[in-house]
Amino acid sequence: MKSINAAQTFLKIIAPVVMLILFLITGCKQEELENQIMLLNQQNLLLGNEKDSLFKIIEAKKAEFDTLTAHYNTLSEENKALLGRLKSLQAGYNSRGAELKKAAEEKVVLTQTIEKQNTRYDSLHNVVVTLQSNIADLNNKLSESEVKSTYLTQELKEKQTRIAADSIAEVERLSRPKENGFVDIVEIAGGFGLSETNQDYAERVITLNNIFGYQINKNFLAGIGAGVHLYNGGTTIPLYIDMRYFLRKPNLSPIIIADGGFMIDPSGPSLRHFIHPAIGLNKKLGPRTHMQISAGLLTIHAPTGIRSSFITVKGGVSFAGKRGPEDR
Repeated sequence: MKSINAAQTFLKIIAPVVMLILFLITGCKQEELENQIMLLNQQNLLLGNEKDSLFKIIEAKKAEFDTLTAHYNTLSEENKALLGRLKSLQAGYNSRGAELKKAAEEKVVLTQTIEKQNTRYDSLHNVVVTLQSNIADLNNKLSESEVKSTYLTQELKEKQTRIAADSIAEVERLSRPKENGFVDIVEIAGGFGLSETNQDYAERVITLNNIFGYQINKNFLAGIGAGVHLYNGGTTIPLYIDMRYFLRKPNLSPIIIADGGFMIDPSGPSLRHFIHPAIGLNKKLGPRTHMQISAGLLTIHAPTGIRSSFITVKGGVSFAGKRGPEDR
């Protein structure tokens, strides 16, 4: 609309100008007038063209204006809708503000509660740390106790093993026959001289002895012997040490005998020394009774320097008391 009004105003201004030009033309020469008319026609043609262009522009602008008006109306409707939505949002914002305020108040309360809980948590944490420290100490003590218990258990097992071994050894010892104890041996022997048999105490001998001995173990016995020796020249009373070694066999075992001591002559103050080694056999008669037969060499040294030797054969019986050695 504004473009059409502008065109009408422009034509109102141009028309008087054209009339003035025509009036001035009448006072000019014919050629100049024709030239001016030609120029005016050209200008008029140009103006017509410009007018058409202006009308086209005006139509285009009018179409744009109508489009803008439609857009404006649409925008106005959208603006109204946006205003309604804005009011709704404002109301929601106000409501949300109240909620936020309430939430802020609740936040303050929660913050205070959290601070209290944190304080309580710190207290509980300290308690937990203390308990953990106590637990660690208890674990250390428990580990030490377990080590001690393991050591004591091992030591107890070793002691039990030793006790069991000692018990077994004691049972075996008690179940074994007793190997030591006192033994009494009664022997009788006879012999004949080896050289210078025409002298006293050199031709023959008969002996009766009793030995009070102690069985040290199953192989060795030691004792003290006394008795009566009858020679072709007189009688003597021997006092001697008797030692015997047994090569233990089930029923019949070899025996080595070594006697040595001195002889007292009742008829005079003379004192003779003698040794009497022998070898023989030991025969088991019962758990505490044995018979022994041996052959030996009896050598006597007289105070005068004379030495007499005899080949002897003797037999004897040994008796062990209730507490003596037992051969099963």
